[in-house]
Amino acid sequence: MLGGLFGVVSRENLARDLFFGIDYHSHMGTEVGGLAYLDEDVRVISCDISNSQFKSVIQKYYGEIKGVMGIGVISSIEDEQPLKFESKMGTFALCTAGFIRNAKELYEELIAEGASFKRTRSTPEGPVPNQTELVGEIISRGKNIIDGIETMYRKIDGAISLLLLSKDERCIYASGDTFPLALGNRGEDWAVASETSAFPNLGFKTFKFLEYREIISISENGVKTRGNVGFKKKFCPFLHVYFGFPSSDYYGVNAEIVRERCGGFLAENDDIKADLVLGIADSGFAHAIGYVKRKIELAEEKIRLKIEEFKQGKISFDELREAIIEEVRAIPPLRRPLVKYTPGWGRSYIPPTREKRELIAKYKQIPNAQLIEGKRIILVDDSIRRGTQLKDLLREKIWPYNPKEVHGRIASPPQLYPCIYDLSTRIEDLATYKAIGKIEGDISKYLDPTSQEYKLMVEKIRDMIGFTTLKFQTVENLIKAVIEAPNNKGLKEEDLCLYCWTGKY
Repeated sequence: MLGGLFGVVSRENLARDLFFGIDYHSHMGTEVGGLAYLDEDVRVISCDISNSQFKSVIQKYYGEIKGVMGIGVISSIEDEQPLKFESKMGTFALCTAGFIRNAKELYEELIAEGASFKRTRSTPEGPVPNQTELVGEIISRGKNIIDGIETMYRKIDGAISLLLLSKDERCIYASGDTFPLALGNRGEDWAVASETSAFPNLGFKTFKFLEYREIISISENGVKTRGNVGFKKKFCPFLHVYFGFPSSDYYGVNAEIVRERCGGFLAENDDIKADLVLGIADSGFAHAIGYVKRKIELAEEKIRLKIEEFKQGKISFDELREAIIEEVRAIPPLRRPLVKYTPGWGRSYIPPTREKRELIAKYKQIPNAQLIEGKRIILVDDSIRRGTQLKDLLREKIWPYNPKEVHGRIASPPQLYPCIYDLSTRIEDLATYKAIGKIEGDISKYLDPTSQEYKLMVEKIRDMIGFTTLKFQTVENLIKAVIEAPNNKGLKEEDLCLYCWTGKY
């Protein structure tokens, strides 16, 4: 499950840096926001943000924030955090982001060992432990904090990124997982964040990207690497495709650039004639920019070839002029026949309930009828999971205004499985499942755009949602969009978790 973490050692203004650093992760969660800071003791504030923004809820505590170091979280899980622990290794506060698949087994194991849990939720299916409390209990059983974190990683089946604020050691421990962390520097001050987009406006510059499950400590004396067990790296490329803020970098690779590259791959060999390109805000907009950008580049290449033909006397000046006009006119402009009403509406994928997701999706996009009527539209979006939001969007906000055609171009491959960290989606909910049912045998035929099985699957999804035509990104091009992007700091193809598209983890 999604969540954003931010921690800082700040000699200048802890309250400002911590408050805004956490708030810059608001796109990563909708349920709980909180912070902890070290004054004379560890102080913890945790709030329900399901009906309001982090900044508006936490602002009343702003004046209470003292000291030089603190941590915070915004989460899509309803569990209270950060949490404060009293343990044999001293007092500490902890916040986490991620998901533990074997939480029930670990919870029962700890209960059998005599652990006491105070924040377990009762459900019809049985007790559900608070994830952060579970992680804290495991850490507390280590020889020290470092050993506790390493033990936790060996025990869990899942992914946990964490920040731990130690009173006794006067430092912040940080470790990133499938959803990584980055370290920022500002003179003698340090910050650690899920999103590097939290750094610039606070004056920090990205210093390094933490290795997978590397453990560092940050104090007034600087930064130390405290552990690196050498687990096999796993990274979620959907941070680049959708989850992450556009200006954020992961292992050096920028999210906006990857989205533009994805759109560029969609544009290649796409011969659909259109009057405009629409990117579904917000993340689909960057993919749409990449689509149009690549169409311009392809037109330039064709025009250069025609100029060479003219120079060689193969075509006349009039033929050259007509060829140039034809290529320029064939480039569909990027326009906004749907406009996101930003104030008050968040992301429609993150909320845990279907009702809330569909409510946000319904009201956040406003159609502009005069840009839709009679137009051939290429609609670019980051992904199709359930397909319900896109289906409703076309039925309620586009087709009623009489476009001529609406062509779907999806920047990621068909999702054949729910993300292993996604509690809100069952495999039966996926558009692919509705199209083809349970996949039996060789999955590769549903990954190959040339196979009859793949074509039939896409055609059924197209008909179900209501597009004139529909094309998806290939797995190969998605990998290229990430791995071959500029400034890659060691991210390799084998590091990418492609489970939701290929079934391989």
